[in-house]
Amino acid sequence: MIIIISILLSSFLICQGISQDRLYFSDKYPKQEIIDPIPIKYPMFSLFVPGLGQYQLYKKTNILNQRNKAFIFFGIEVISLGMHLNFKNKHNDQKKMYKAFADQNWDFANWINTYDDFDGTDYAYIWEDDQGNYTQIGESSHYVEFYYNGELKRTTDSDFNDIYTILINDIQNGNDIYDQHNIRINNDQHFYENIGKYNEFFSGWKDGDIDNIIEEITDQSYQIALSPKKNKYIDSYEKAESFSDIGEAALTAIYFNHFISMLDAFILARKFGGNVKLNSSTIYEKKMYNIPIGIQVRLSVKL
Repeated sequence: MIIIISILLSSFLICQGISQDRLYFSDKYPKQEIIDPIPIKYPMFSLFVPGLGQYQLYKKTNILNQRNKAFIFFGIEVISLGMHLNFKNKHNDQKKMYKAFADQNWDFANWINTYDDFDGTDYAYIWEDDQGNYTQIGESSHYVEFYYNGELKRTTDSDFNDIYTILINDIQNGNDIYDQHNIRINNDQHFYENIGKYNEFFSGWKDGDIDNIIEEITDQSYQIALSPKKNKYIDSYEKAESFSDIGEAALTAIYFNHFISMLDAFILARKFGGNVKLNSSTIYEKKMYNIPIGIQVRLSVKL
């Protein structure tokens, strides 16, 4: 099907209101070719299915190089998609594993009860601020979010210190704070990242004590407190993140493959002819000494 759109552009300065019978379209003057023939369908094929445009061109031209390109683009698509789905599933499985490990080995009540155990010890400096003061629970910008008697609280809230005192007293009296205060931890991704990353949550680990502490200094000279269980958790967490990174890289490869395949098909299709043409001719006023007053633009699209 051929759709022809003719657009008459008259001069906005001198020819508004000029009747049609006073105009003529001259072919005696050089015709201005605005755009060379540009194909549509081959790049669009490759945009949606990489390699399809190249394969259609191969069927038209019988050039084996185009068939080979089609197989390459499609092969990259299949491999990248397979890698993305595979590593996405690995990430999800590994994520379930480190969450289950954390739920079994990090405890909110233990974190509350033993947070100050390092104050006054040889390891106290790990929890001290720049002025040498021991950072109390809830004083940093990182927090644990939890439900307390039906209300959502954060350990950085202004009233947490009062809650903390109540919880410490209950724990020391042998009470179950989860049952007594209906405490439920909001185990979102923010929580799982914090307990493995920041020192203030160290005492929540089952082996997060003086006997098991492992001091480590990062490349940024940041001192961190580790333990065997926390180390195992961090390894599992980082493994999940590496799976996610590979999956995201494969997804990026898919996007690039679609774009490059489309661009390649566009260039090839220009070489072998197209189905969109855009050209123009000059419009002249008959009674004004053949003065050009506009242009006529013709767009032809073959679908």
